[in-house]
Amino acid sequence: MTMKTNRVEVFLLKNVKHGFETVHISDMSIDFKDYVLLGKGITTLHLLSHAEANRAEIKALKNSRQEIQAKCQLEIESIDGRIQSLLAIGHEGVEV
Repeated sequence: MTMKTNRVEVFLLKNVKHGFETVHISDMSIDFKDYVLLGKGITTLHLLSHAEANRAEIKALKNSRQEIQAKCQLEIESIDGRIQSLLAIGHEGVEV
Protein backbone atom coordinates (compact mmCIF):
# COMPACT_ATOMS: atom_id res chain seq x y z
CA MET A 1 0.00 0.00 0.00
CA THR A 2 1.32 3.43 -0.95
CA MET A 3 1.31 6.10 1.75
CA LYS A 4 -0.43 9.28 0.66
CA THR A 5 1.40 12.55 1.09
CA ASN A 6 0.32 16.15 0.96
CA ARG A 7 2.53 19.18 0.40
CA VAL A 8 1.54 22.19 2.46
CA GLU A 9 2.86 25.72 2.74
CA VAL A 10 3.57 26.50 6.40
CA PHE A 11 4.48 29.65 8.28
CA LEU A 12 6.66 29.97 11.37
CA LEU A 13 5.14 32.63 13.58
CA LYS A 14 6.17 34.15 16.87
CA ASN A 15 3.67 35.29 19.43
CA VAL A 16 5.32 38.50 20.64
CA LYS A 17 2.99 38.86 23.61
CA HIS A 18 3.82 35.44 25.13
CA GLY A 19 7.16 34.69 23.41
CA PHE A 20 6.39 31.30 21.84
CA GLU A 21 6.80 30.15 18.26
CA THR A 22 4.24 28.13 16.32
CA VAL A 23 3.82 26.63 12.88
CA HIS A 24 0.58 27.43 11.11
CA ILE A 25 -0.89 26.93 7.65
CA SER A 26 -1.99 30.55 7.47
CA ASP A 27 0.11 33.71 7.65
CA MET A 28 -1.60 34.93 10.81
CA SER A 29 0.82 37.82 11.18
CA ILE A 30 -1.40 39.86 8.88
CA ASP A 31 -4.64 39.31 10.82
CA PHE A 32 -3.42 38.85 14.37
CA LYS A 33 -1.57 41.69 16.09
CA ASP A 34 0.28 39.40 18.53
CA TYR A 35 2.05 37.38 15.78
CA VAL A 36 4.98 38.19 13.52
CA LEU A 37 6.10 36.08 10.60
CA LEU A 38 9.55 34.52 11.07
CA GLY A 39 9.64 32.38 7.93
CA LYS A 40 7.76 30.15 5.55
CA GLY A 41 8.32 26.96 3.62
CA ILE A 42 6.83 23.86 2.09
CA THR A 43 6.48 20.66 4.10
CA THR A 44 5.41 17.18 3.13
CA LEU A 45 2.89 15.47 5.35
CA HIS A 46 2.57 11.70 5.37
CA LEU A 47 -1.14 11.13 5.83
CA LEU A 48 -2.72 8.41 7.95
CA SER A 49 -4.91 5.89 6.20
CA HIS A 50 -8.61 6.66 6.11
CA ALA A 51 -9.25 3.87 8.63
CA GLU A 52 -6.57 5.16 11.05
CA ALA A 53 -7.89 8.72 10.80
CA ASN A 54 -11.46 7.49 11.45
CA ARG A 55 -10.34 5.49 14.51
CA ALA A 56 -8.53 8.53 15.91
CA GLU A 57 -11.55 10.76 15.31
CA ILE A 58 -13.93 8.25 16.91
CA LYS A 59 -11.65 8.00 19.96
CA ALA A 60 -11.53 11.80 20.30
CA LEU A 61 -15.32 12.05 19.97
CA LYS A 62 -15.85 9.35 22.60
CA ASN A 63 -13.48 11.18 24.97
CA SER A 64 -15.35 14.42 24.36
CA ARG A 65 -18.69 12.70 24.99
CA GLN A 66 -17.34 11.24 28.25
CA GLU A 67 -16.16 14.67 29.44
CA ILE A 68 -19.54 16.22 28.62
CA GLN A 69 -21.37 13.42 30.44
CA ALA A 70 -19.20 13.92 33.53
CA LYS A 71 -19.83 17.69 33.54
CA CYS A 72 -23.55 17.17 33.08
CA GLN A 73 -23.65 14.63 35.92
CA LEU A 74 -21.96 17.15 38.23
CA GLU A 75 -24.50 19.82 37.26
CA ILE A 76 -27.39 17.40 37.82
CA GLU A 77 -26.03 16.46 41.25
CA SER A 78 -25.65 20.13 42.14
CA ILE A 79 -29.24 20.87 41.10
CA ASP A 80 -30.50 17.82 42.98
CA GLY A 81 -28.65 19.03 46.07
CA ARG A 82 -30.26 22.45 45.80
CA ILE A 83 -33.69 20.85 45.39
CA GLN A 84 -33.14 18.69 48.48
CA SER A 85 -32.01 21.74 50.46
CA LEU A 86 -35.17 23.61 49.48
CA LEU A 87 -37.36 20.63 50.34
CA ALA A 88 -35.66 20.36 53.74
CA ILE A 89 -36.26 24.06 54.42
CA GLY A 90 -39.94 23.58 53.61
CA HIS A 91 -40.23 20.87 56.24
CA GLU A 92 -38.44 22.75 59.04
CA GLY A 93 -40.72 24.08 61.72
CA VAL A 94 -43.73 22.23 60.43
CA GLU A 95 -45.67 20.64 63.25
CA VAL A 96 -46.74 17.08 62.80
